Amino acid sequence: MYIAVAADGKNLDSKVSDEFERCLYLLIVNMNDLSFTVIKNDNLSERASAENLASAVLSYNCEALITGDIRPLAFNILADAYVTRLFGADSSVKNALELMEKGSLKIIKNYDGTEKCSGHHH
Repeated sequence: MYIAVAADGKNLDSKVSDEFERCLYLLIVNMNDLSFTVIKNDNLSERASAENLASAVLSYNCEALITGDIRPLAFNILADAYVTRLFGADSSVKNALELMEKGSLKIIKNYDGTEKCSGHHH
């Protein structure tokens, strides 16, 4: 199983980014052995960043994304593909992955951070 994590650095000790589209790196973590692939976020435009990062999550068949806030475009791309969005800002990547395995991370049900589900997303 692969999990994507928006991060401020290139390793598991890095902090989970406060915002998906502005993360410095996207780590694609293989949960079987904690090996990971690092994808640098080179995009300055919010729209290009949202599309490219979301596409990377999908291309690696990630089951979930751990991030901070997420804006509507990326949220909709990922939700439409049934990728679970989890809030892990202020944790290290490694700690956020451990919390995810325990079921302790909050699911991002809506891009505005509310608990209600808008549209057809769950």
